Amino acid sequence: MPELRRVPVNGVELNVALAGSGPAVLLLHGFPHTWELWTDVMADLSGRHRVIAPDLRGFGASSHAASGYDAGTLAEDAAALLTSLGVSSAAVVGIDAGTAPAFLLALRRPGLVRRLVVMESLLGTLPGAEDFLADGPPWWFGFHAAAPGLAETVLQGHEADYVDWFLRAGTLGDGVRPGLRDAFVRAYTGRRALSR
Repeated sequence: MPELRRVPVNGVELNVALAGSGPAVLLLHGFPHTWELWTDVMADLSGRHRVIAPDLRGFGASSHAASGYDAGTLAEDAAALLTSLGVSSAAVVGIDAGTAPAFLLALRRPGLVRRLVVMESLLGTLPGAEDFLADGPPWWFGFHAAAPGLAETVLQGHEADYVDWFLRAGTLGDGVRPGLRDAFVRAYTGRRALSR
């Protein structure tokens, strides 16, 4: 079981799961996830690596801020987290919304990033991005950005249905195990959790 710690960085407190020892691996989750997405990966990696899996700013149990949810600030949070933990270099892994901050961290702080892995990303013209975006961005991009507060109003009280849709669509209908799904639903329930 990983150790959970609150680490202050850039004016917020990140909830961070830590496990193992050895060369550092930083795991950045996407949407609708929390650090718990990496539970099985952490178990496998922690025998040989120091695994660091934060809830990104405003997600899961990390503190909320009025701003700073852009990829650049999230990358700065990641760099500050590594520095705070005394890590001088790490393999960095980002999935979904965690890919952009992982990529920017590697671009801006190449000495800090030993290796970079990005998954399920729409960075640049990666294979599949063109087809995915052929008819414009997905509906949920506009839904969350069009009118501030609208998505929260529509989704409040229906968060489980919304999270389940993403989990089923993003896993070819297989979803995730019930305990992990429940953790994601808890993390995205309530108006404040939905307003990032």
